[in-house]
Amino acid sequence: MIKRNSLSVFVSLVIAVASGFHATAQNADIRVTIDELNEVLAKVDGKPIRKSDVYPKPIPLQMSLEQTVKPTVTGYIDRLLVAQAAAAEGLDETPAFRDGMAMVEQKAALAEVDILGRFYQSRLPAIIAAGDRSTITDAEASAYVKRNPDHFRGKSRKEAIAAARPFVARDRYIGAQIDWMTENLKQPVTINGDAIPEATISEAIDAADARYWAPTSVLIDAVIKIVIAQEAGSSGDNRKEIRADAERVRELIAAAKLEIGDQAFVLGHSRDVNGVLSLINPADMPKIHPVILELTKNIVMADMARAEGLDKDEECAAKLKWLPLMTDRGRNEQLVQLYRDANPDTTIEALTADLRSGVQIEYTLIDTVP
Repeated sequence: MIKRNSLSVFVSLVIAVASGFHATAQNADIRVTIDELNEVLAKVDGKPIRKSDVYPKPIPLQMSLEQTVKPTVTGYIDRLLVAQAAAAEGLDETPAFRDGMAMVEQKAALAEVDILGRFYQSRLPAIIAAGDRSTITDAEASAYVKRNPDHFRGKSRKEAIAAARPFVARDRYIGAQIDWMTENLKQPVTINGDAIPEATISEAIDAADARYWAPTSVLIDAVIKIVIAQEAGSSGDNRKEIRADAERVRELIAAAKLEIGDQAFVLGHSRDVNGVLSLINPADMPKIHPVILELTKNIVMADMARAEGLDKDEECAAKLKWLPLMTDRGRNEQLVQLYRDANPDTTIEALTADLRSGVQIEYTLIDTVP
């Protein structure tokens, strides 16, 4: 298993290198935005390290050129050199690498599902209408105030109606999603091949209509029951004993494969699902954001987006263009860890220094210093 913490230590221990960057000592603290940097930030044996490689997403802040930008570029170069060394030793042909890349590719595919699903949802007429507060009537806002008087104590009727409009818009927005899911989540949903009953999906949608204040984790409960039954069947262990071992159940959930149509994803590879795993206690489930329902919704929406060609839309395509970089970075991270594992007696400093000594590094962060 890849140890993410050790990779973070690797990154934090990287040493800044001597370079061809031409800033003088008095300019060391110059602050720049990402937009002010050159498109090529450095060259390694003449090969460019591009701004999009190091900063795949814009950062709308000024940063110290010498203390922030340059070390970040240095860290990227060092990881790249280690990854290249690992590949040269054939570590990219090992089962461990293939397993790691399967996870990286799944995470990239899930990121694509999230982007396509959100984009598809944003184009739905009901969602667009829900965002138009100008269509909210005083009667709707007044009705919301009457249903939730504690939110508006001390306000005049006019003030309360004005304050209620954002809440009404939110309810419209969530209601539009509920309506869409009720109409469209009809496909079989399976966990490791065992179907979640259609009635359970409907129950999960109804529970989400609590407007996300305190949703009931219906699908997480359903997944728990399925994976415990599957584990009991394969291991012969008692179901109650399995359920009592919360960590074991969490591992079963993380390893479970969610399938909808021809789409299949390991639940633990979902950022949102992984984010709530530590909260799951099968013996006493807390209220948890309905992440599996939302993942199901996004998978179906992403399929519809592709069918309608929305993945080719200019705005959507701009969001999707970063996914190959995400995969490349994941590949390098896998190779970095495998190389470190293959060289346990070599210090980080010695490892990177030895690799850097064999290449020529030139920094080209900016053309001129103001």
